[in-house]
Amino acid sequence: MSEQTIQNAIYSDPVTILDKYTCLSLGATTINDLIKSKQLKNLKLSKNFGKKPDVLIVNKNQEVVIFAEFKKPAEFDTEAKINKAIEQEIDTARAVGAKIYVVSDGTLFLWLNPKTGNYIVDENGNKITREIKPKEETKKLADFIDLVSLSISEENDKILKLEDIDPTDLAKKIARILKRMTFASSKMSLYTFVEVFLFKYLSDINVLKDENSFAYIYKLYSESEEKRKTNADILGAYLEGPREQMKLLFPAGEDGTSIVNGKIFHAEKGIDGHYKEEDAHAICFKNIMDEFADYEKKNGKFINISKDFKSKLFETFMKNSDEKSGMGQFFTPLKIVREMVNMVTVSKGDKICDPAAGVGKFLLEAAINQPFEIKDGKVVSNVELFGFEKQMSGQDDITTILAKANMLIYFSKLFKDNNSLEDVKNIANNLLNKVFFSSKTALGTLEKIEANKYDLILANPPYYQDATISKLAADTGLYTTKGNGVEALFLEWIIRSLNFGGTANIVLPDGIFSNLGNVNLKAFLLQNCFIESIISLPINSFFNTPKKTYILTLKKKTKEEIDFNTKQNYKIFVYLCKSIGETLDIYRFDTIDDNDLREAVNKYNSYKNLPNRNKIDEPFKTWFESDGKLKLLPIEDFPASENWIVEKFWTDEEKISLGLKEADNVMTLDEFKTYLDEIVNDINSYKEAVECLKQ
Repeated sequence: MSEQTIQNAIYSDPVTILDKYTCLSLGATTINDLIKSKQLKNLKLSKNFGKKPDVLIVNKNQEVVIFAEFKKPAEFDTEAKINKAIEQEIDTARAVGAKIYVVSDGTLFLWLNPKTGNYIVDENGNKITREIKPKEETKKLADFIDLVSLSISEENDKILKLEDIDPTDLAKKIARILKRMTFASSKMSLYTFVEVFLFKYLSDINVLKDENSFAYIYKLYSESEEKRKTNADILGAYLEGPREQMKLLFPAGEDGTSIVNGKIFHAEKGIDGHYKEEDAHAICFKNIMDEFADYEKKNGKFINISKDFKSKLFETFMKNSDEKSGMGQFFTPLKIVREMVNMVTVSKGDKICDPAAGVGKFLLEAAINQPFEIKDGKVVSNVELFGFEKQMSGQDDITTILAKANMLIYFSKLFKDNNSLEDVKNIANNLLNKVFFSSKTALGTLEKIEANKYDLILANPPYYQDATISKLAADTGLYTTKGNGVEALFLEWIIRSLNFGGTANIVLPDGIFSNLGNVNLKAFLLQNCFIESIISLPINSFFNTPKKTYILTLKKKTKEEIDFNTKQNYKIFVYLCKSIGETLDIYRFDTIDDNDLREAVNKYNSYKNLPNRNKIDEPFKTWFESDGKLKLLPIEDFPASENWIVEKFWTDEEKISLGLKEADNVMTLDEFKTYLDEIVNDINSYKEAVECLKQ
């Protein structure tokens, strides 16, 4: 059997693999022919490079991913012949920039790393011999090629075990380095860490390549003595290369925010063309690069990142800083975000909004099962996302930077599959920049309302008093309920912006429910919405506020229901939580077996899906009634003129039995007199002891 016959039995020309890769069985076609016909990108090869590869697998960027060489079985039946076959075209595979080199007789497939010349092995050290038969498999093969491409490098021949990593410990080390060496503020340190983290992350998912990659820049520190650059020159190489490339890949949106706003590292060139070491920035940059490289050795590449990591970053850099109080942002724990998303239904075509988006987790969790993709050069999705934020002071756009970076992590597969300069810029402009917008005006999101626009609103708006904001909001004429605090303005914004029949799930402070100044706001709410649930959250549920908070779930009435003043005819789901699945301190350790919020959400979802919420049959009836933290309350218990703090519907005895309140230890007058007598006796004894010491 000839080599060409073996090739044709496996491939036709061309074969596509999941619209990600194309197999080219070339016959007499040379590499220069492929470049001229624009089937390969313009490689820097000799004009006379007339090599004729057997099979090439290329990606959408016309880059060679797999260079395959086929031999007749008779040329592949001894170790010596196999080694000769490998050596025959491995230099060609390197020259065309192939990620993977495969040599085969049609039965045995040997995978090699062209950069090292070694066999590619699995995590146990076994050679990879997987067949490449694109006519028979698509997704599994494409995923495996992705995994191998992301794993191997000049230093590594082993397929990585790609697990979620949480680089919070790394962030803490970097924070200490930046504070010690540059005296940077916590906020500037956070900007800088995000930039270097994205440099590493984008390198690991093959968006930043070659001289713009982390591996290339870091290798400059270990070059031979005659080639070695100074620390300042290496920092300069980063500033001229990867940083500029990231700015090109992720241009700023209309609000001026990107994901690269680092402001610490800088260097200047001298007249000799070399960068000068004028301060600690160059050595600081090296120390940070060392920490990232060490972390990778211990934990693996920065490919699968824990989705809560971006929120932990805020805590890592800001929790011991005076700056946190001025940021005005509340970072909702991921456990609360996910449970709130679990309470709502996301449907195809929904417009989903968070008017105080922070780092974007509500929107990203809501869209997690609605993957984005590129079709005909456009980013398309089943849902539309709208995330608004306000810059609290000057150039303070850190939350929007984190939100855009967070979205990059959530949907990294989109970037991995479309990692050309043009595609990444397209995604940055038409996804990141269109989803998240940071306003520089005093009112921010509150400045305008698009009535009845959004099908789903998820939010944890800021809550504080501000006379200036209240006056500016009143001057717009958009807010008529005159509620107390910024949170009241946001609640009115949400009700007005919600589409008829739409749903809102919102975290609100107790003042919304208890303050007498919110009577008109509550009346407006009752007129326009049905109250689905009120879930009481424990104190300290949020990192930077001790306020008592609640989850309020609303369903906006239809236009007809509003016009006819339709009353709510089913009961409100009310629940008291004393736990959310993590400790309520700065450490936020998981408490898997202690999660009232999960229980509340499970029961709420069962309740809302009942065919008749006014007639609850078994087994739900017993399930609900046996839970002392749950009450189903009629809308009549919530008139606009009264306090809506739901704890009042539980007696002190009920709260004590549920562990929500400690029993009062009340003394009789005689017991109190005896207690005082004991204290007096103790004091007299201490006085006598002191006198003895004096003598």
